[in-house]
Amino acid sequence: MPSELDSQSGRAMLQLRKLLLRGEFHPGERLSELPLVARLGVSRTPIRLALQRLAHEGLLETLPSGGFQVRQFNVADIWDAIEMRGVLEGTAARLAAERLRDAAQMRAIRSLQQQMDAIALDTAESFASYMDLNEAFHLAMAELAHSPMLIRSLDYVKALPFAGPSAIVYARSKLPKA
Repeated sequence: MPSELDSQSGRAMLQLRKLLLRGEFHPGERLSELPLVARLGVSRTPIRLALQRLAHEGLLETLPSGGFQVRQFNVADIWDAIEMRGVLEGTAARLAAERLRDAAQMRAIRSLQQQMDAIALDTAESFASYMDLNEAFHLAMAELAHSPMLIRSLDYVKALPFAGPSAIVYARSKLPKA
């Protein structure tokens, strides 16, 4: 039974995170459990657990009176998240370089880099391919660092708006069309 509950709360968290990142809720908006239960089709307990996890990730704020509201991000928050991700990815690259001993792993990293370099970013499909390769490259670097704490920290930062892969897609969608 606990695994079903975990699965429901996990799905609720993913759905809520997606709604938050798409801007379905306004900054400062209070999120009430019952409307979320109706919207997502799960019971209150998985919703409550999802809200707690999203507050822990920094997407929501816990209200003193109880409940949760959508966190409002300012420019400093955005720069901090981007800076933190850059520092963590740089650390992952350094640790991977120091700890990498397998030639096959080095070839795999080089292959990802060459594939990214070869992509012309002029179509939505090529941009999506680049994003997939870029994510695979950074994940490989983090794994090669052999640091579970670093991977957890990167996962946390990538879940923040404006610091994860979705931020680049959002920013690109706002660019003027050529």
